[in-house]
Amino acid sequence: MNFLRNFDLWIFIPAAFLVTLGGIILSSVSPQSFPQQFFYIFLALLTLLLFTNLDLRFFRGISPALYIISIALLVATLISGAIIRGSSRWIEIGPIVFQPSEIVKPLLILFFASIVSAKRGILLAMLTFLPAFILVFIQPDLGSTIILASGLFGVLLFGGIPMWWIGGGALLFGLLTPVLWNFLAEYQKQRIYTFLTPSQDPLGAGYNSIQAIIAIGSGGMFGRGLGQGTQSQLAFLPERQTDFVFAAISEELGFLASLAIIIAFITILTRLVWIIKSTNDSFLQALLGGIFFIFFVHSVVNIGMNLGILPVTGIPLPFVSSGGSALISMSAMLGLASQASRLVK
Repeated sequence: MNFLRNFDLWIFIPAAFLVTLGGIILSSVSPQSFPQQFFYIFLALLTLLLFTNLDLRFFRGISPALYIISIALLVATLISGAIIRGSSRWIEIGPIVFQPSEIVKPLLILFFASIVSAKRGILLAMLTFLPAFILVFIQPDLGSTIILASGLFGVLLFGGIPMWWIGGGALLFGLLTPVLWNFLAEYQKQRIYTFLTPSQDPLGAGYNSIQAIIAIGSGGMFGRGLGQGTQSQLAFLPERQTDFVFAAISEELGFLASLAIIIAFITILTRLVWIIKSTNDSFLQALLGGIFFIFFVHSVVNIGMNLGILPVTGIPLPFVSSGGSALISMSAMLGLASQASRLVK
């Protein structure tokens, strides 16, 4: 069992805690998630083992193939993906349903980190990013689009991007915002309107955000108890097993459980920063920078939309929300980080 010793405990223990807490709350608010969730956790553990123990040089060597596989998966999603709630984001293979936009995140980050660290140019990284960006955006999946963009930003930032590029990119984004607005789906625009004025349509577009805030506020310090949350158990709280699982935890397990989740995320993020600062390897720095920003944006945006301080974007809470694609994707990235941590010791 020597391979178990390769785990970075500062990464593994908080992640295991999040998975455990997620399983506890899902057993209360979404018992139908089981036994599938056990299967997803098993696959995530295998993925963590794989990405922790396979040599990073192997992944770096096959990164062009990983990019091609990623684009092929995203194209296949648009062509033959299952359409659910007006979006084509999932591929069904018999009883297996997965979300390619989640699966490709670690694959693309490996590819972009390889390009940037090989000094092939920031422009090349951005040009190869565009097909993935567009394919995810038109599914439409604004949440995953934001996550992919943040991952590329992390790769470029820690891969040595000049600061004037960041300023120029921010300026360009500001100038293009009115244009991008026209490409948003109507429900995505409505979510932003609702974020700005949620009380104007409390039974319609503002319903989700308002119910999440009520659930969080009603939990108090120790929560109402498992199975006792009125918002969660009476189905007032929407998507309580995925997008709004943080609100469900706050209601049934209280502020202390919510605080423990935030501390677990901070621990993982702090560890990623420590690893980045402990290595001079440009590939590791770029790779971990991308992983850091993906994990950071995932957790901050999800918690923020539960608290009503950010628009609802459909981004799951890492290791806590139900479902397999995001869990496996996050496990792959933290497996890479765990291996990097071993290399810098």
